[in-house]
Amino acid sequence: MLSIAGLLLGGVKDFFINRQKIGAAKAENTARLLSDKTSNNHEWEMATLMDKDKWMRRISFCMFTWPFIWVYFDPIGATEYFKILDLHLPEWYKQTYMGMTGGIWGISALKNAVPSLVGGIAKSIRK
Repeated sequence: MLSIAGLLLGGVKDFFINRQKIGAAKAENTARLLSDKTSNNHEWEMATLMDKDKWMRRISFCMFTWPFIWVYFDPIGATEYFKILDLHLPEWYKQTYMGMTGGIWGISALKNAVPSLVGGIAKSIRK
């Protein structure tokens, strides 16, 4: 019994040590990028590090992927679910939902990419 508890505690300890190492490596990489203005892909890497919308995109991706998994295990239930949604949700709600999803994927990606694109164009014009 003690050996199982020791294994579990050792695994938890290793997990937290690895999380600390990952956090330190990310902080070091961010500091390196902040100090190195001559790197060719500096703006792109910084935008990726500062991406605040990645969890919204991940969650919405899971929401759209879930029916593919569900239909494999319960095709009748998944089919009925989508029939009920189609019958009972008004068209304006469906369009609004799709617009919000497009915003999460499209606008947030543009928000991260456009500043570095504009900066790159400005640099090339100044040279």
